Amino acid sequence: MTATREAGLTFGGVLRSEWVKLRSVRSSGLTVLGASLTMIVAGLVFASTIGTDSDGADGVTDPAGITLSGVLFAQLVVGVLGVLVVSGEYSTGMIRSTLTGVPSRSPVLAGKVVVLVGAVFPVVLASAFIVFFAGQAVMGGAGLPTARIGDAGVLAALVGSAVTMTGVAVIGLALGALLRNTAGAVSALVVLVFLAPGLGGLLLPVSWRDGVLKFLPSSAAEAFTSVAPGPGLLTASSGAAVFAAWVVVPLLVAAVLLRRRDV
Repeated sequence: MTATREAGLTFGGVLRSEWVKLRSVRSSGLTVLGASLTMIVAGLVFASTIGTDSDGADGVTDPAGITLSGVLFAQLVVGVLGVLVVSGEYSTGMIRSTLTGVPSRSPVLAGKVVVLVGAVFPVVLASAFIVFFAGQAVMGGAGLPTARIGDAGVLAALVGSAVTMTGVAVIGLALGALLRNTAGAVSALVVLVFLAPGLGGLLLPVSWRDGVLKFLPSSAAEAFTSVAPGPGLLTASSGAAVFAAWVVVPLLVAAVLLRRRDV
């Protein structure tokens, strides 16, 4: 009996369990699809309307960035999915059964992360390439400047955008594990990833803004996903390191609290 029970606690078994739970909830697949469509549709809308302003073609300085504009909106969608991967189990009480079957608990969180990354990253990476090529075709047909996949920084921007979206999904998962409440975790995610730059610009003293805002998740991500980064950002490598810290640190805290707190 003991040997059988221990054999059932392999990490592979935990992964299969988490994958079954994710795919068995219909809204999970629809959410990933929604993020993909949001990214593609928004990018094509920006690509088709960018030349209609007064600047025309002269205002297009980053054709790749224009087609990736939908990443900002799609991040919220995958972030909410990340929250629900954990908070959904707490709301239904299923987490008790999950942690009873895996008493060490940490493999559960690790399994959720692996499954979430595996479900999100390939889809958003494919979506980034689709919207890039489609958007460049739209802009080229309108006589606007375009970018090619081999241009400096373009491939890094495409892969970096997919990494950023996946990272935001993992941040959502960590917040869901920390707060155990869907509304609270989603609110915290929105504030951290989307509202903090604007709020910081309004509330922080002028002397602090440049030194603080560039370390926020969205600004750090912009540093390594932009073909033509704006002024005041970190270097690409520093931005990637800071963004990775925003992903890893909440996960580590969530792992510690998962082991220490009662269900």
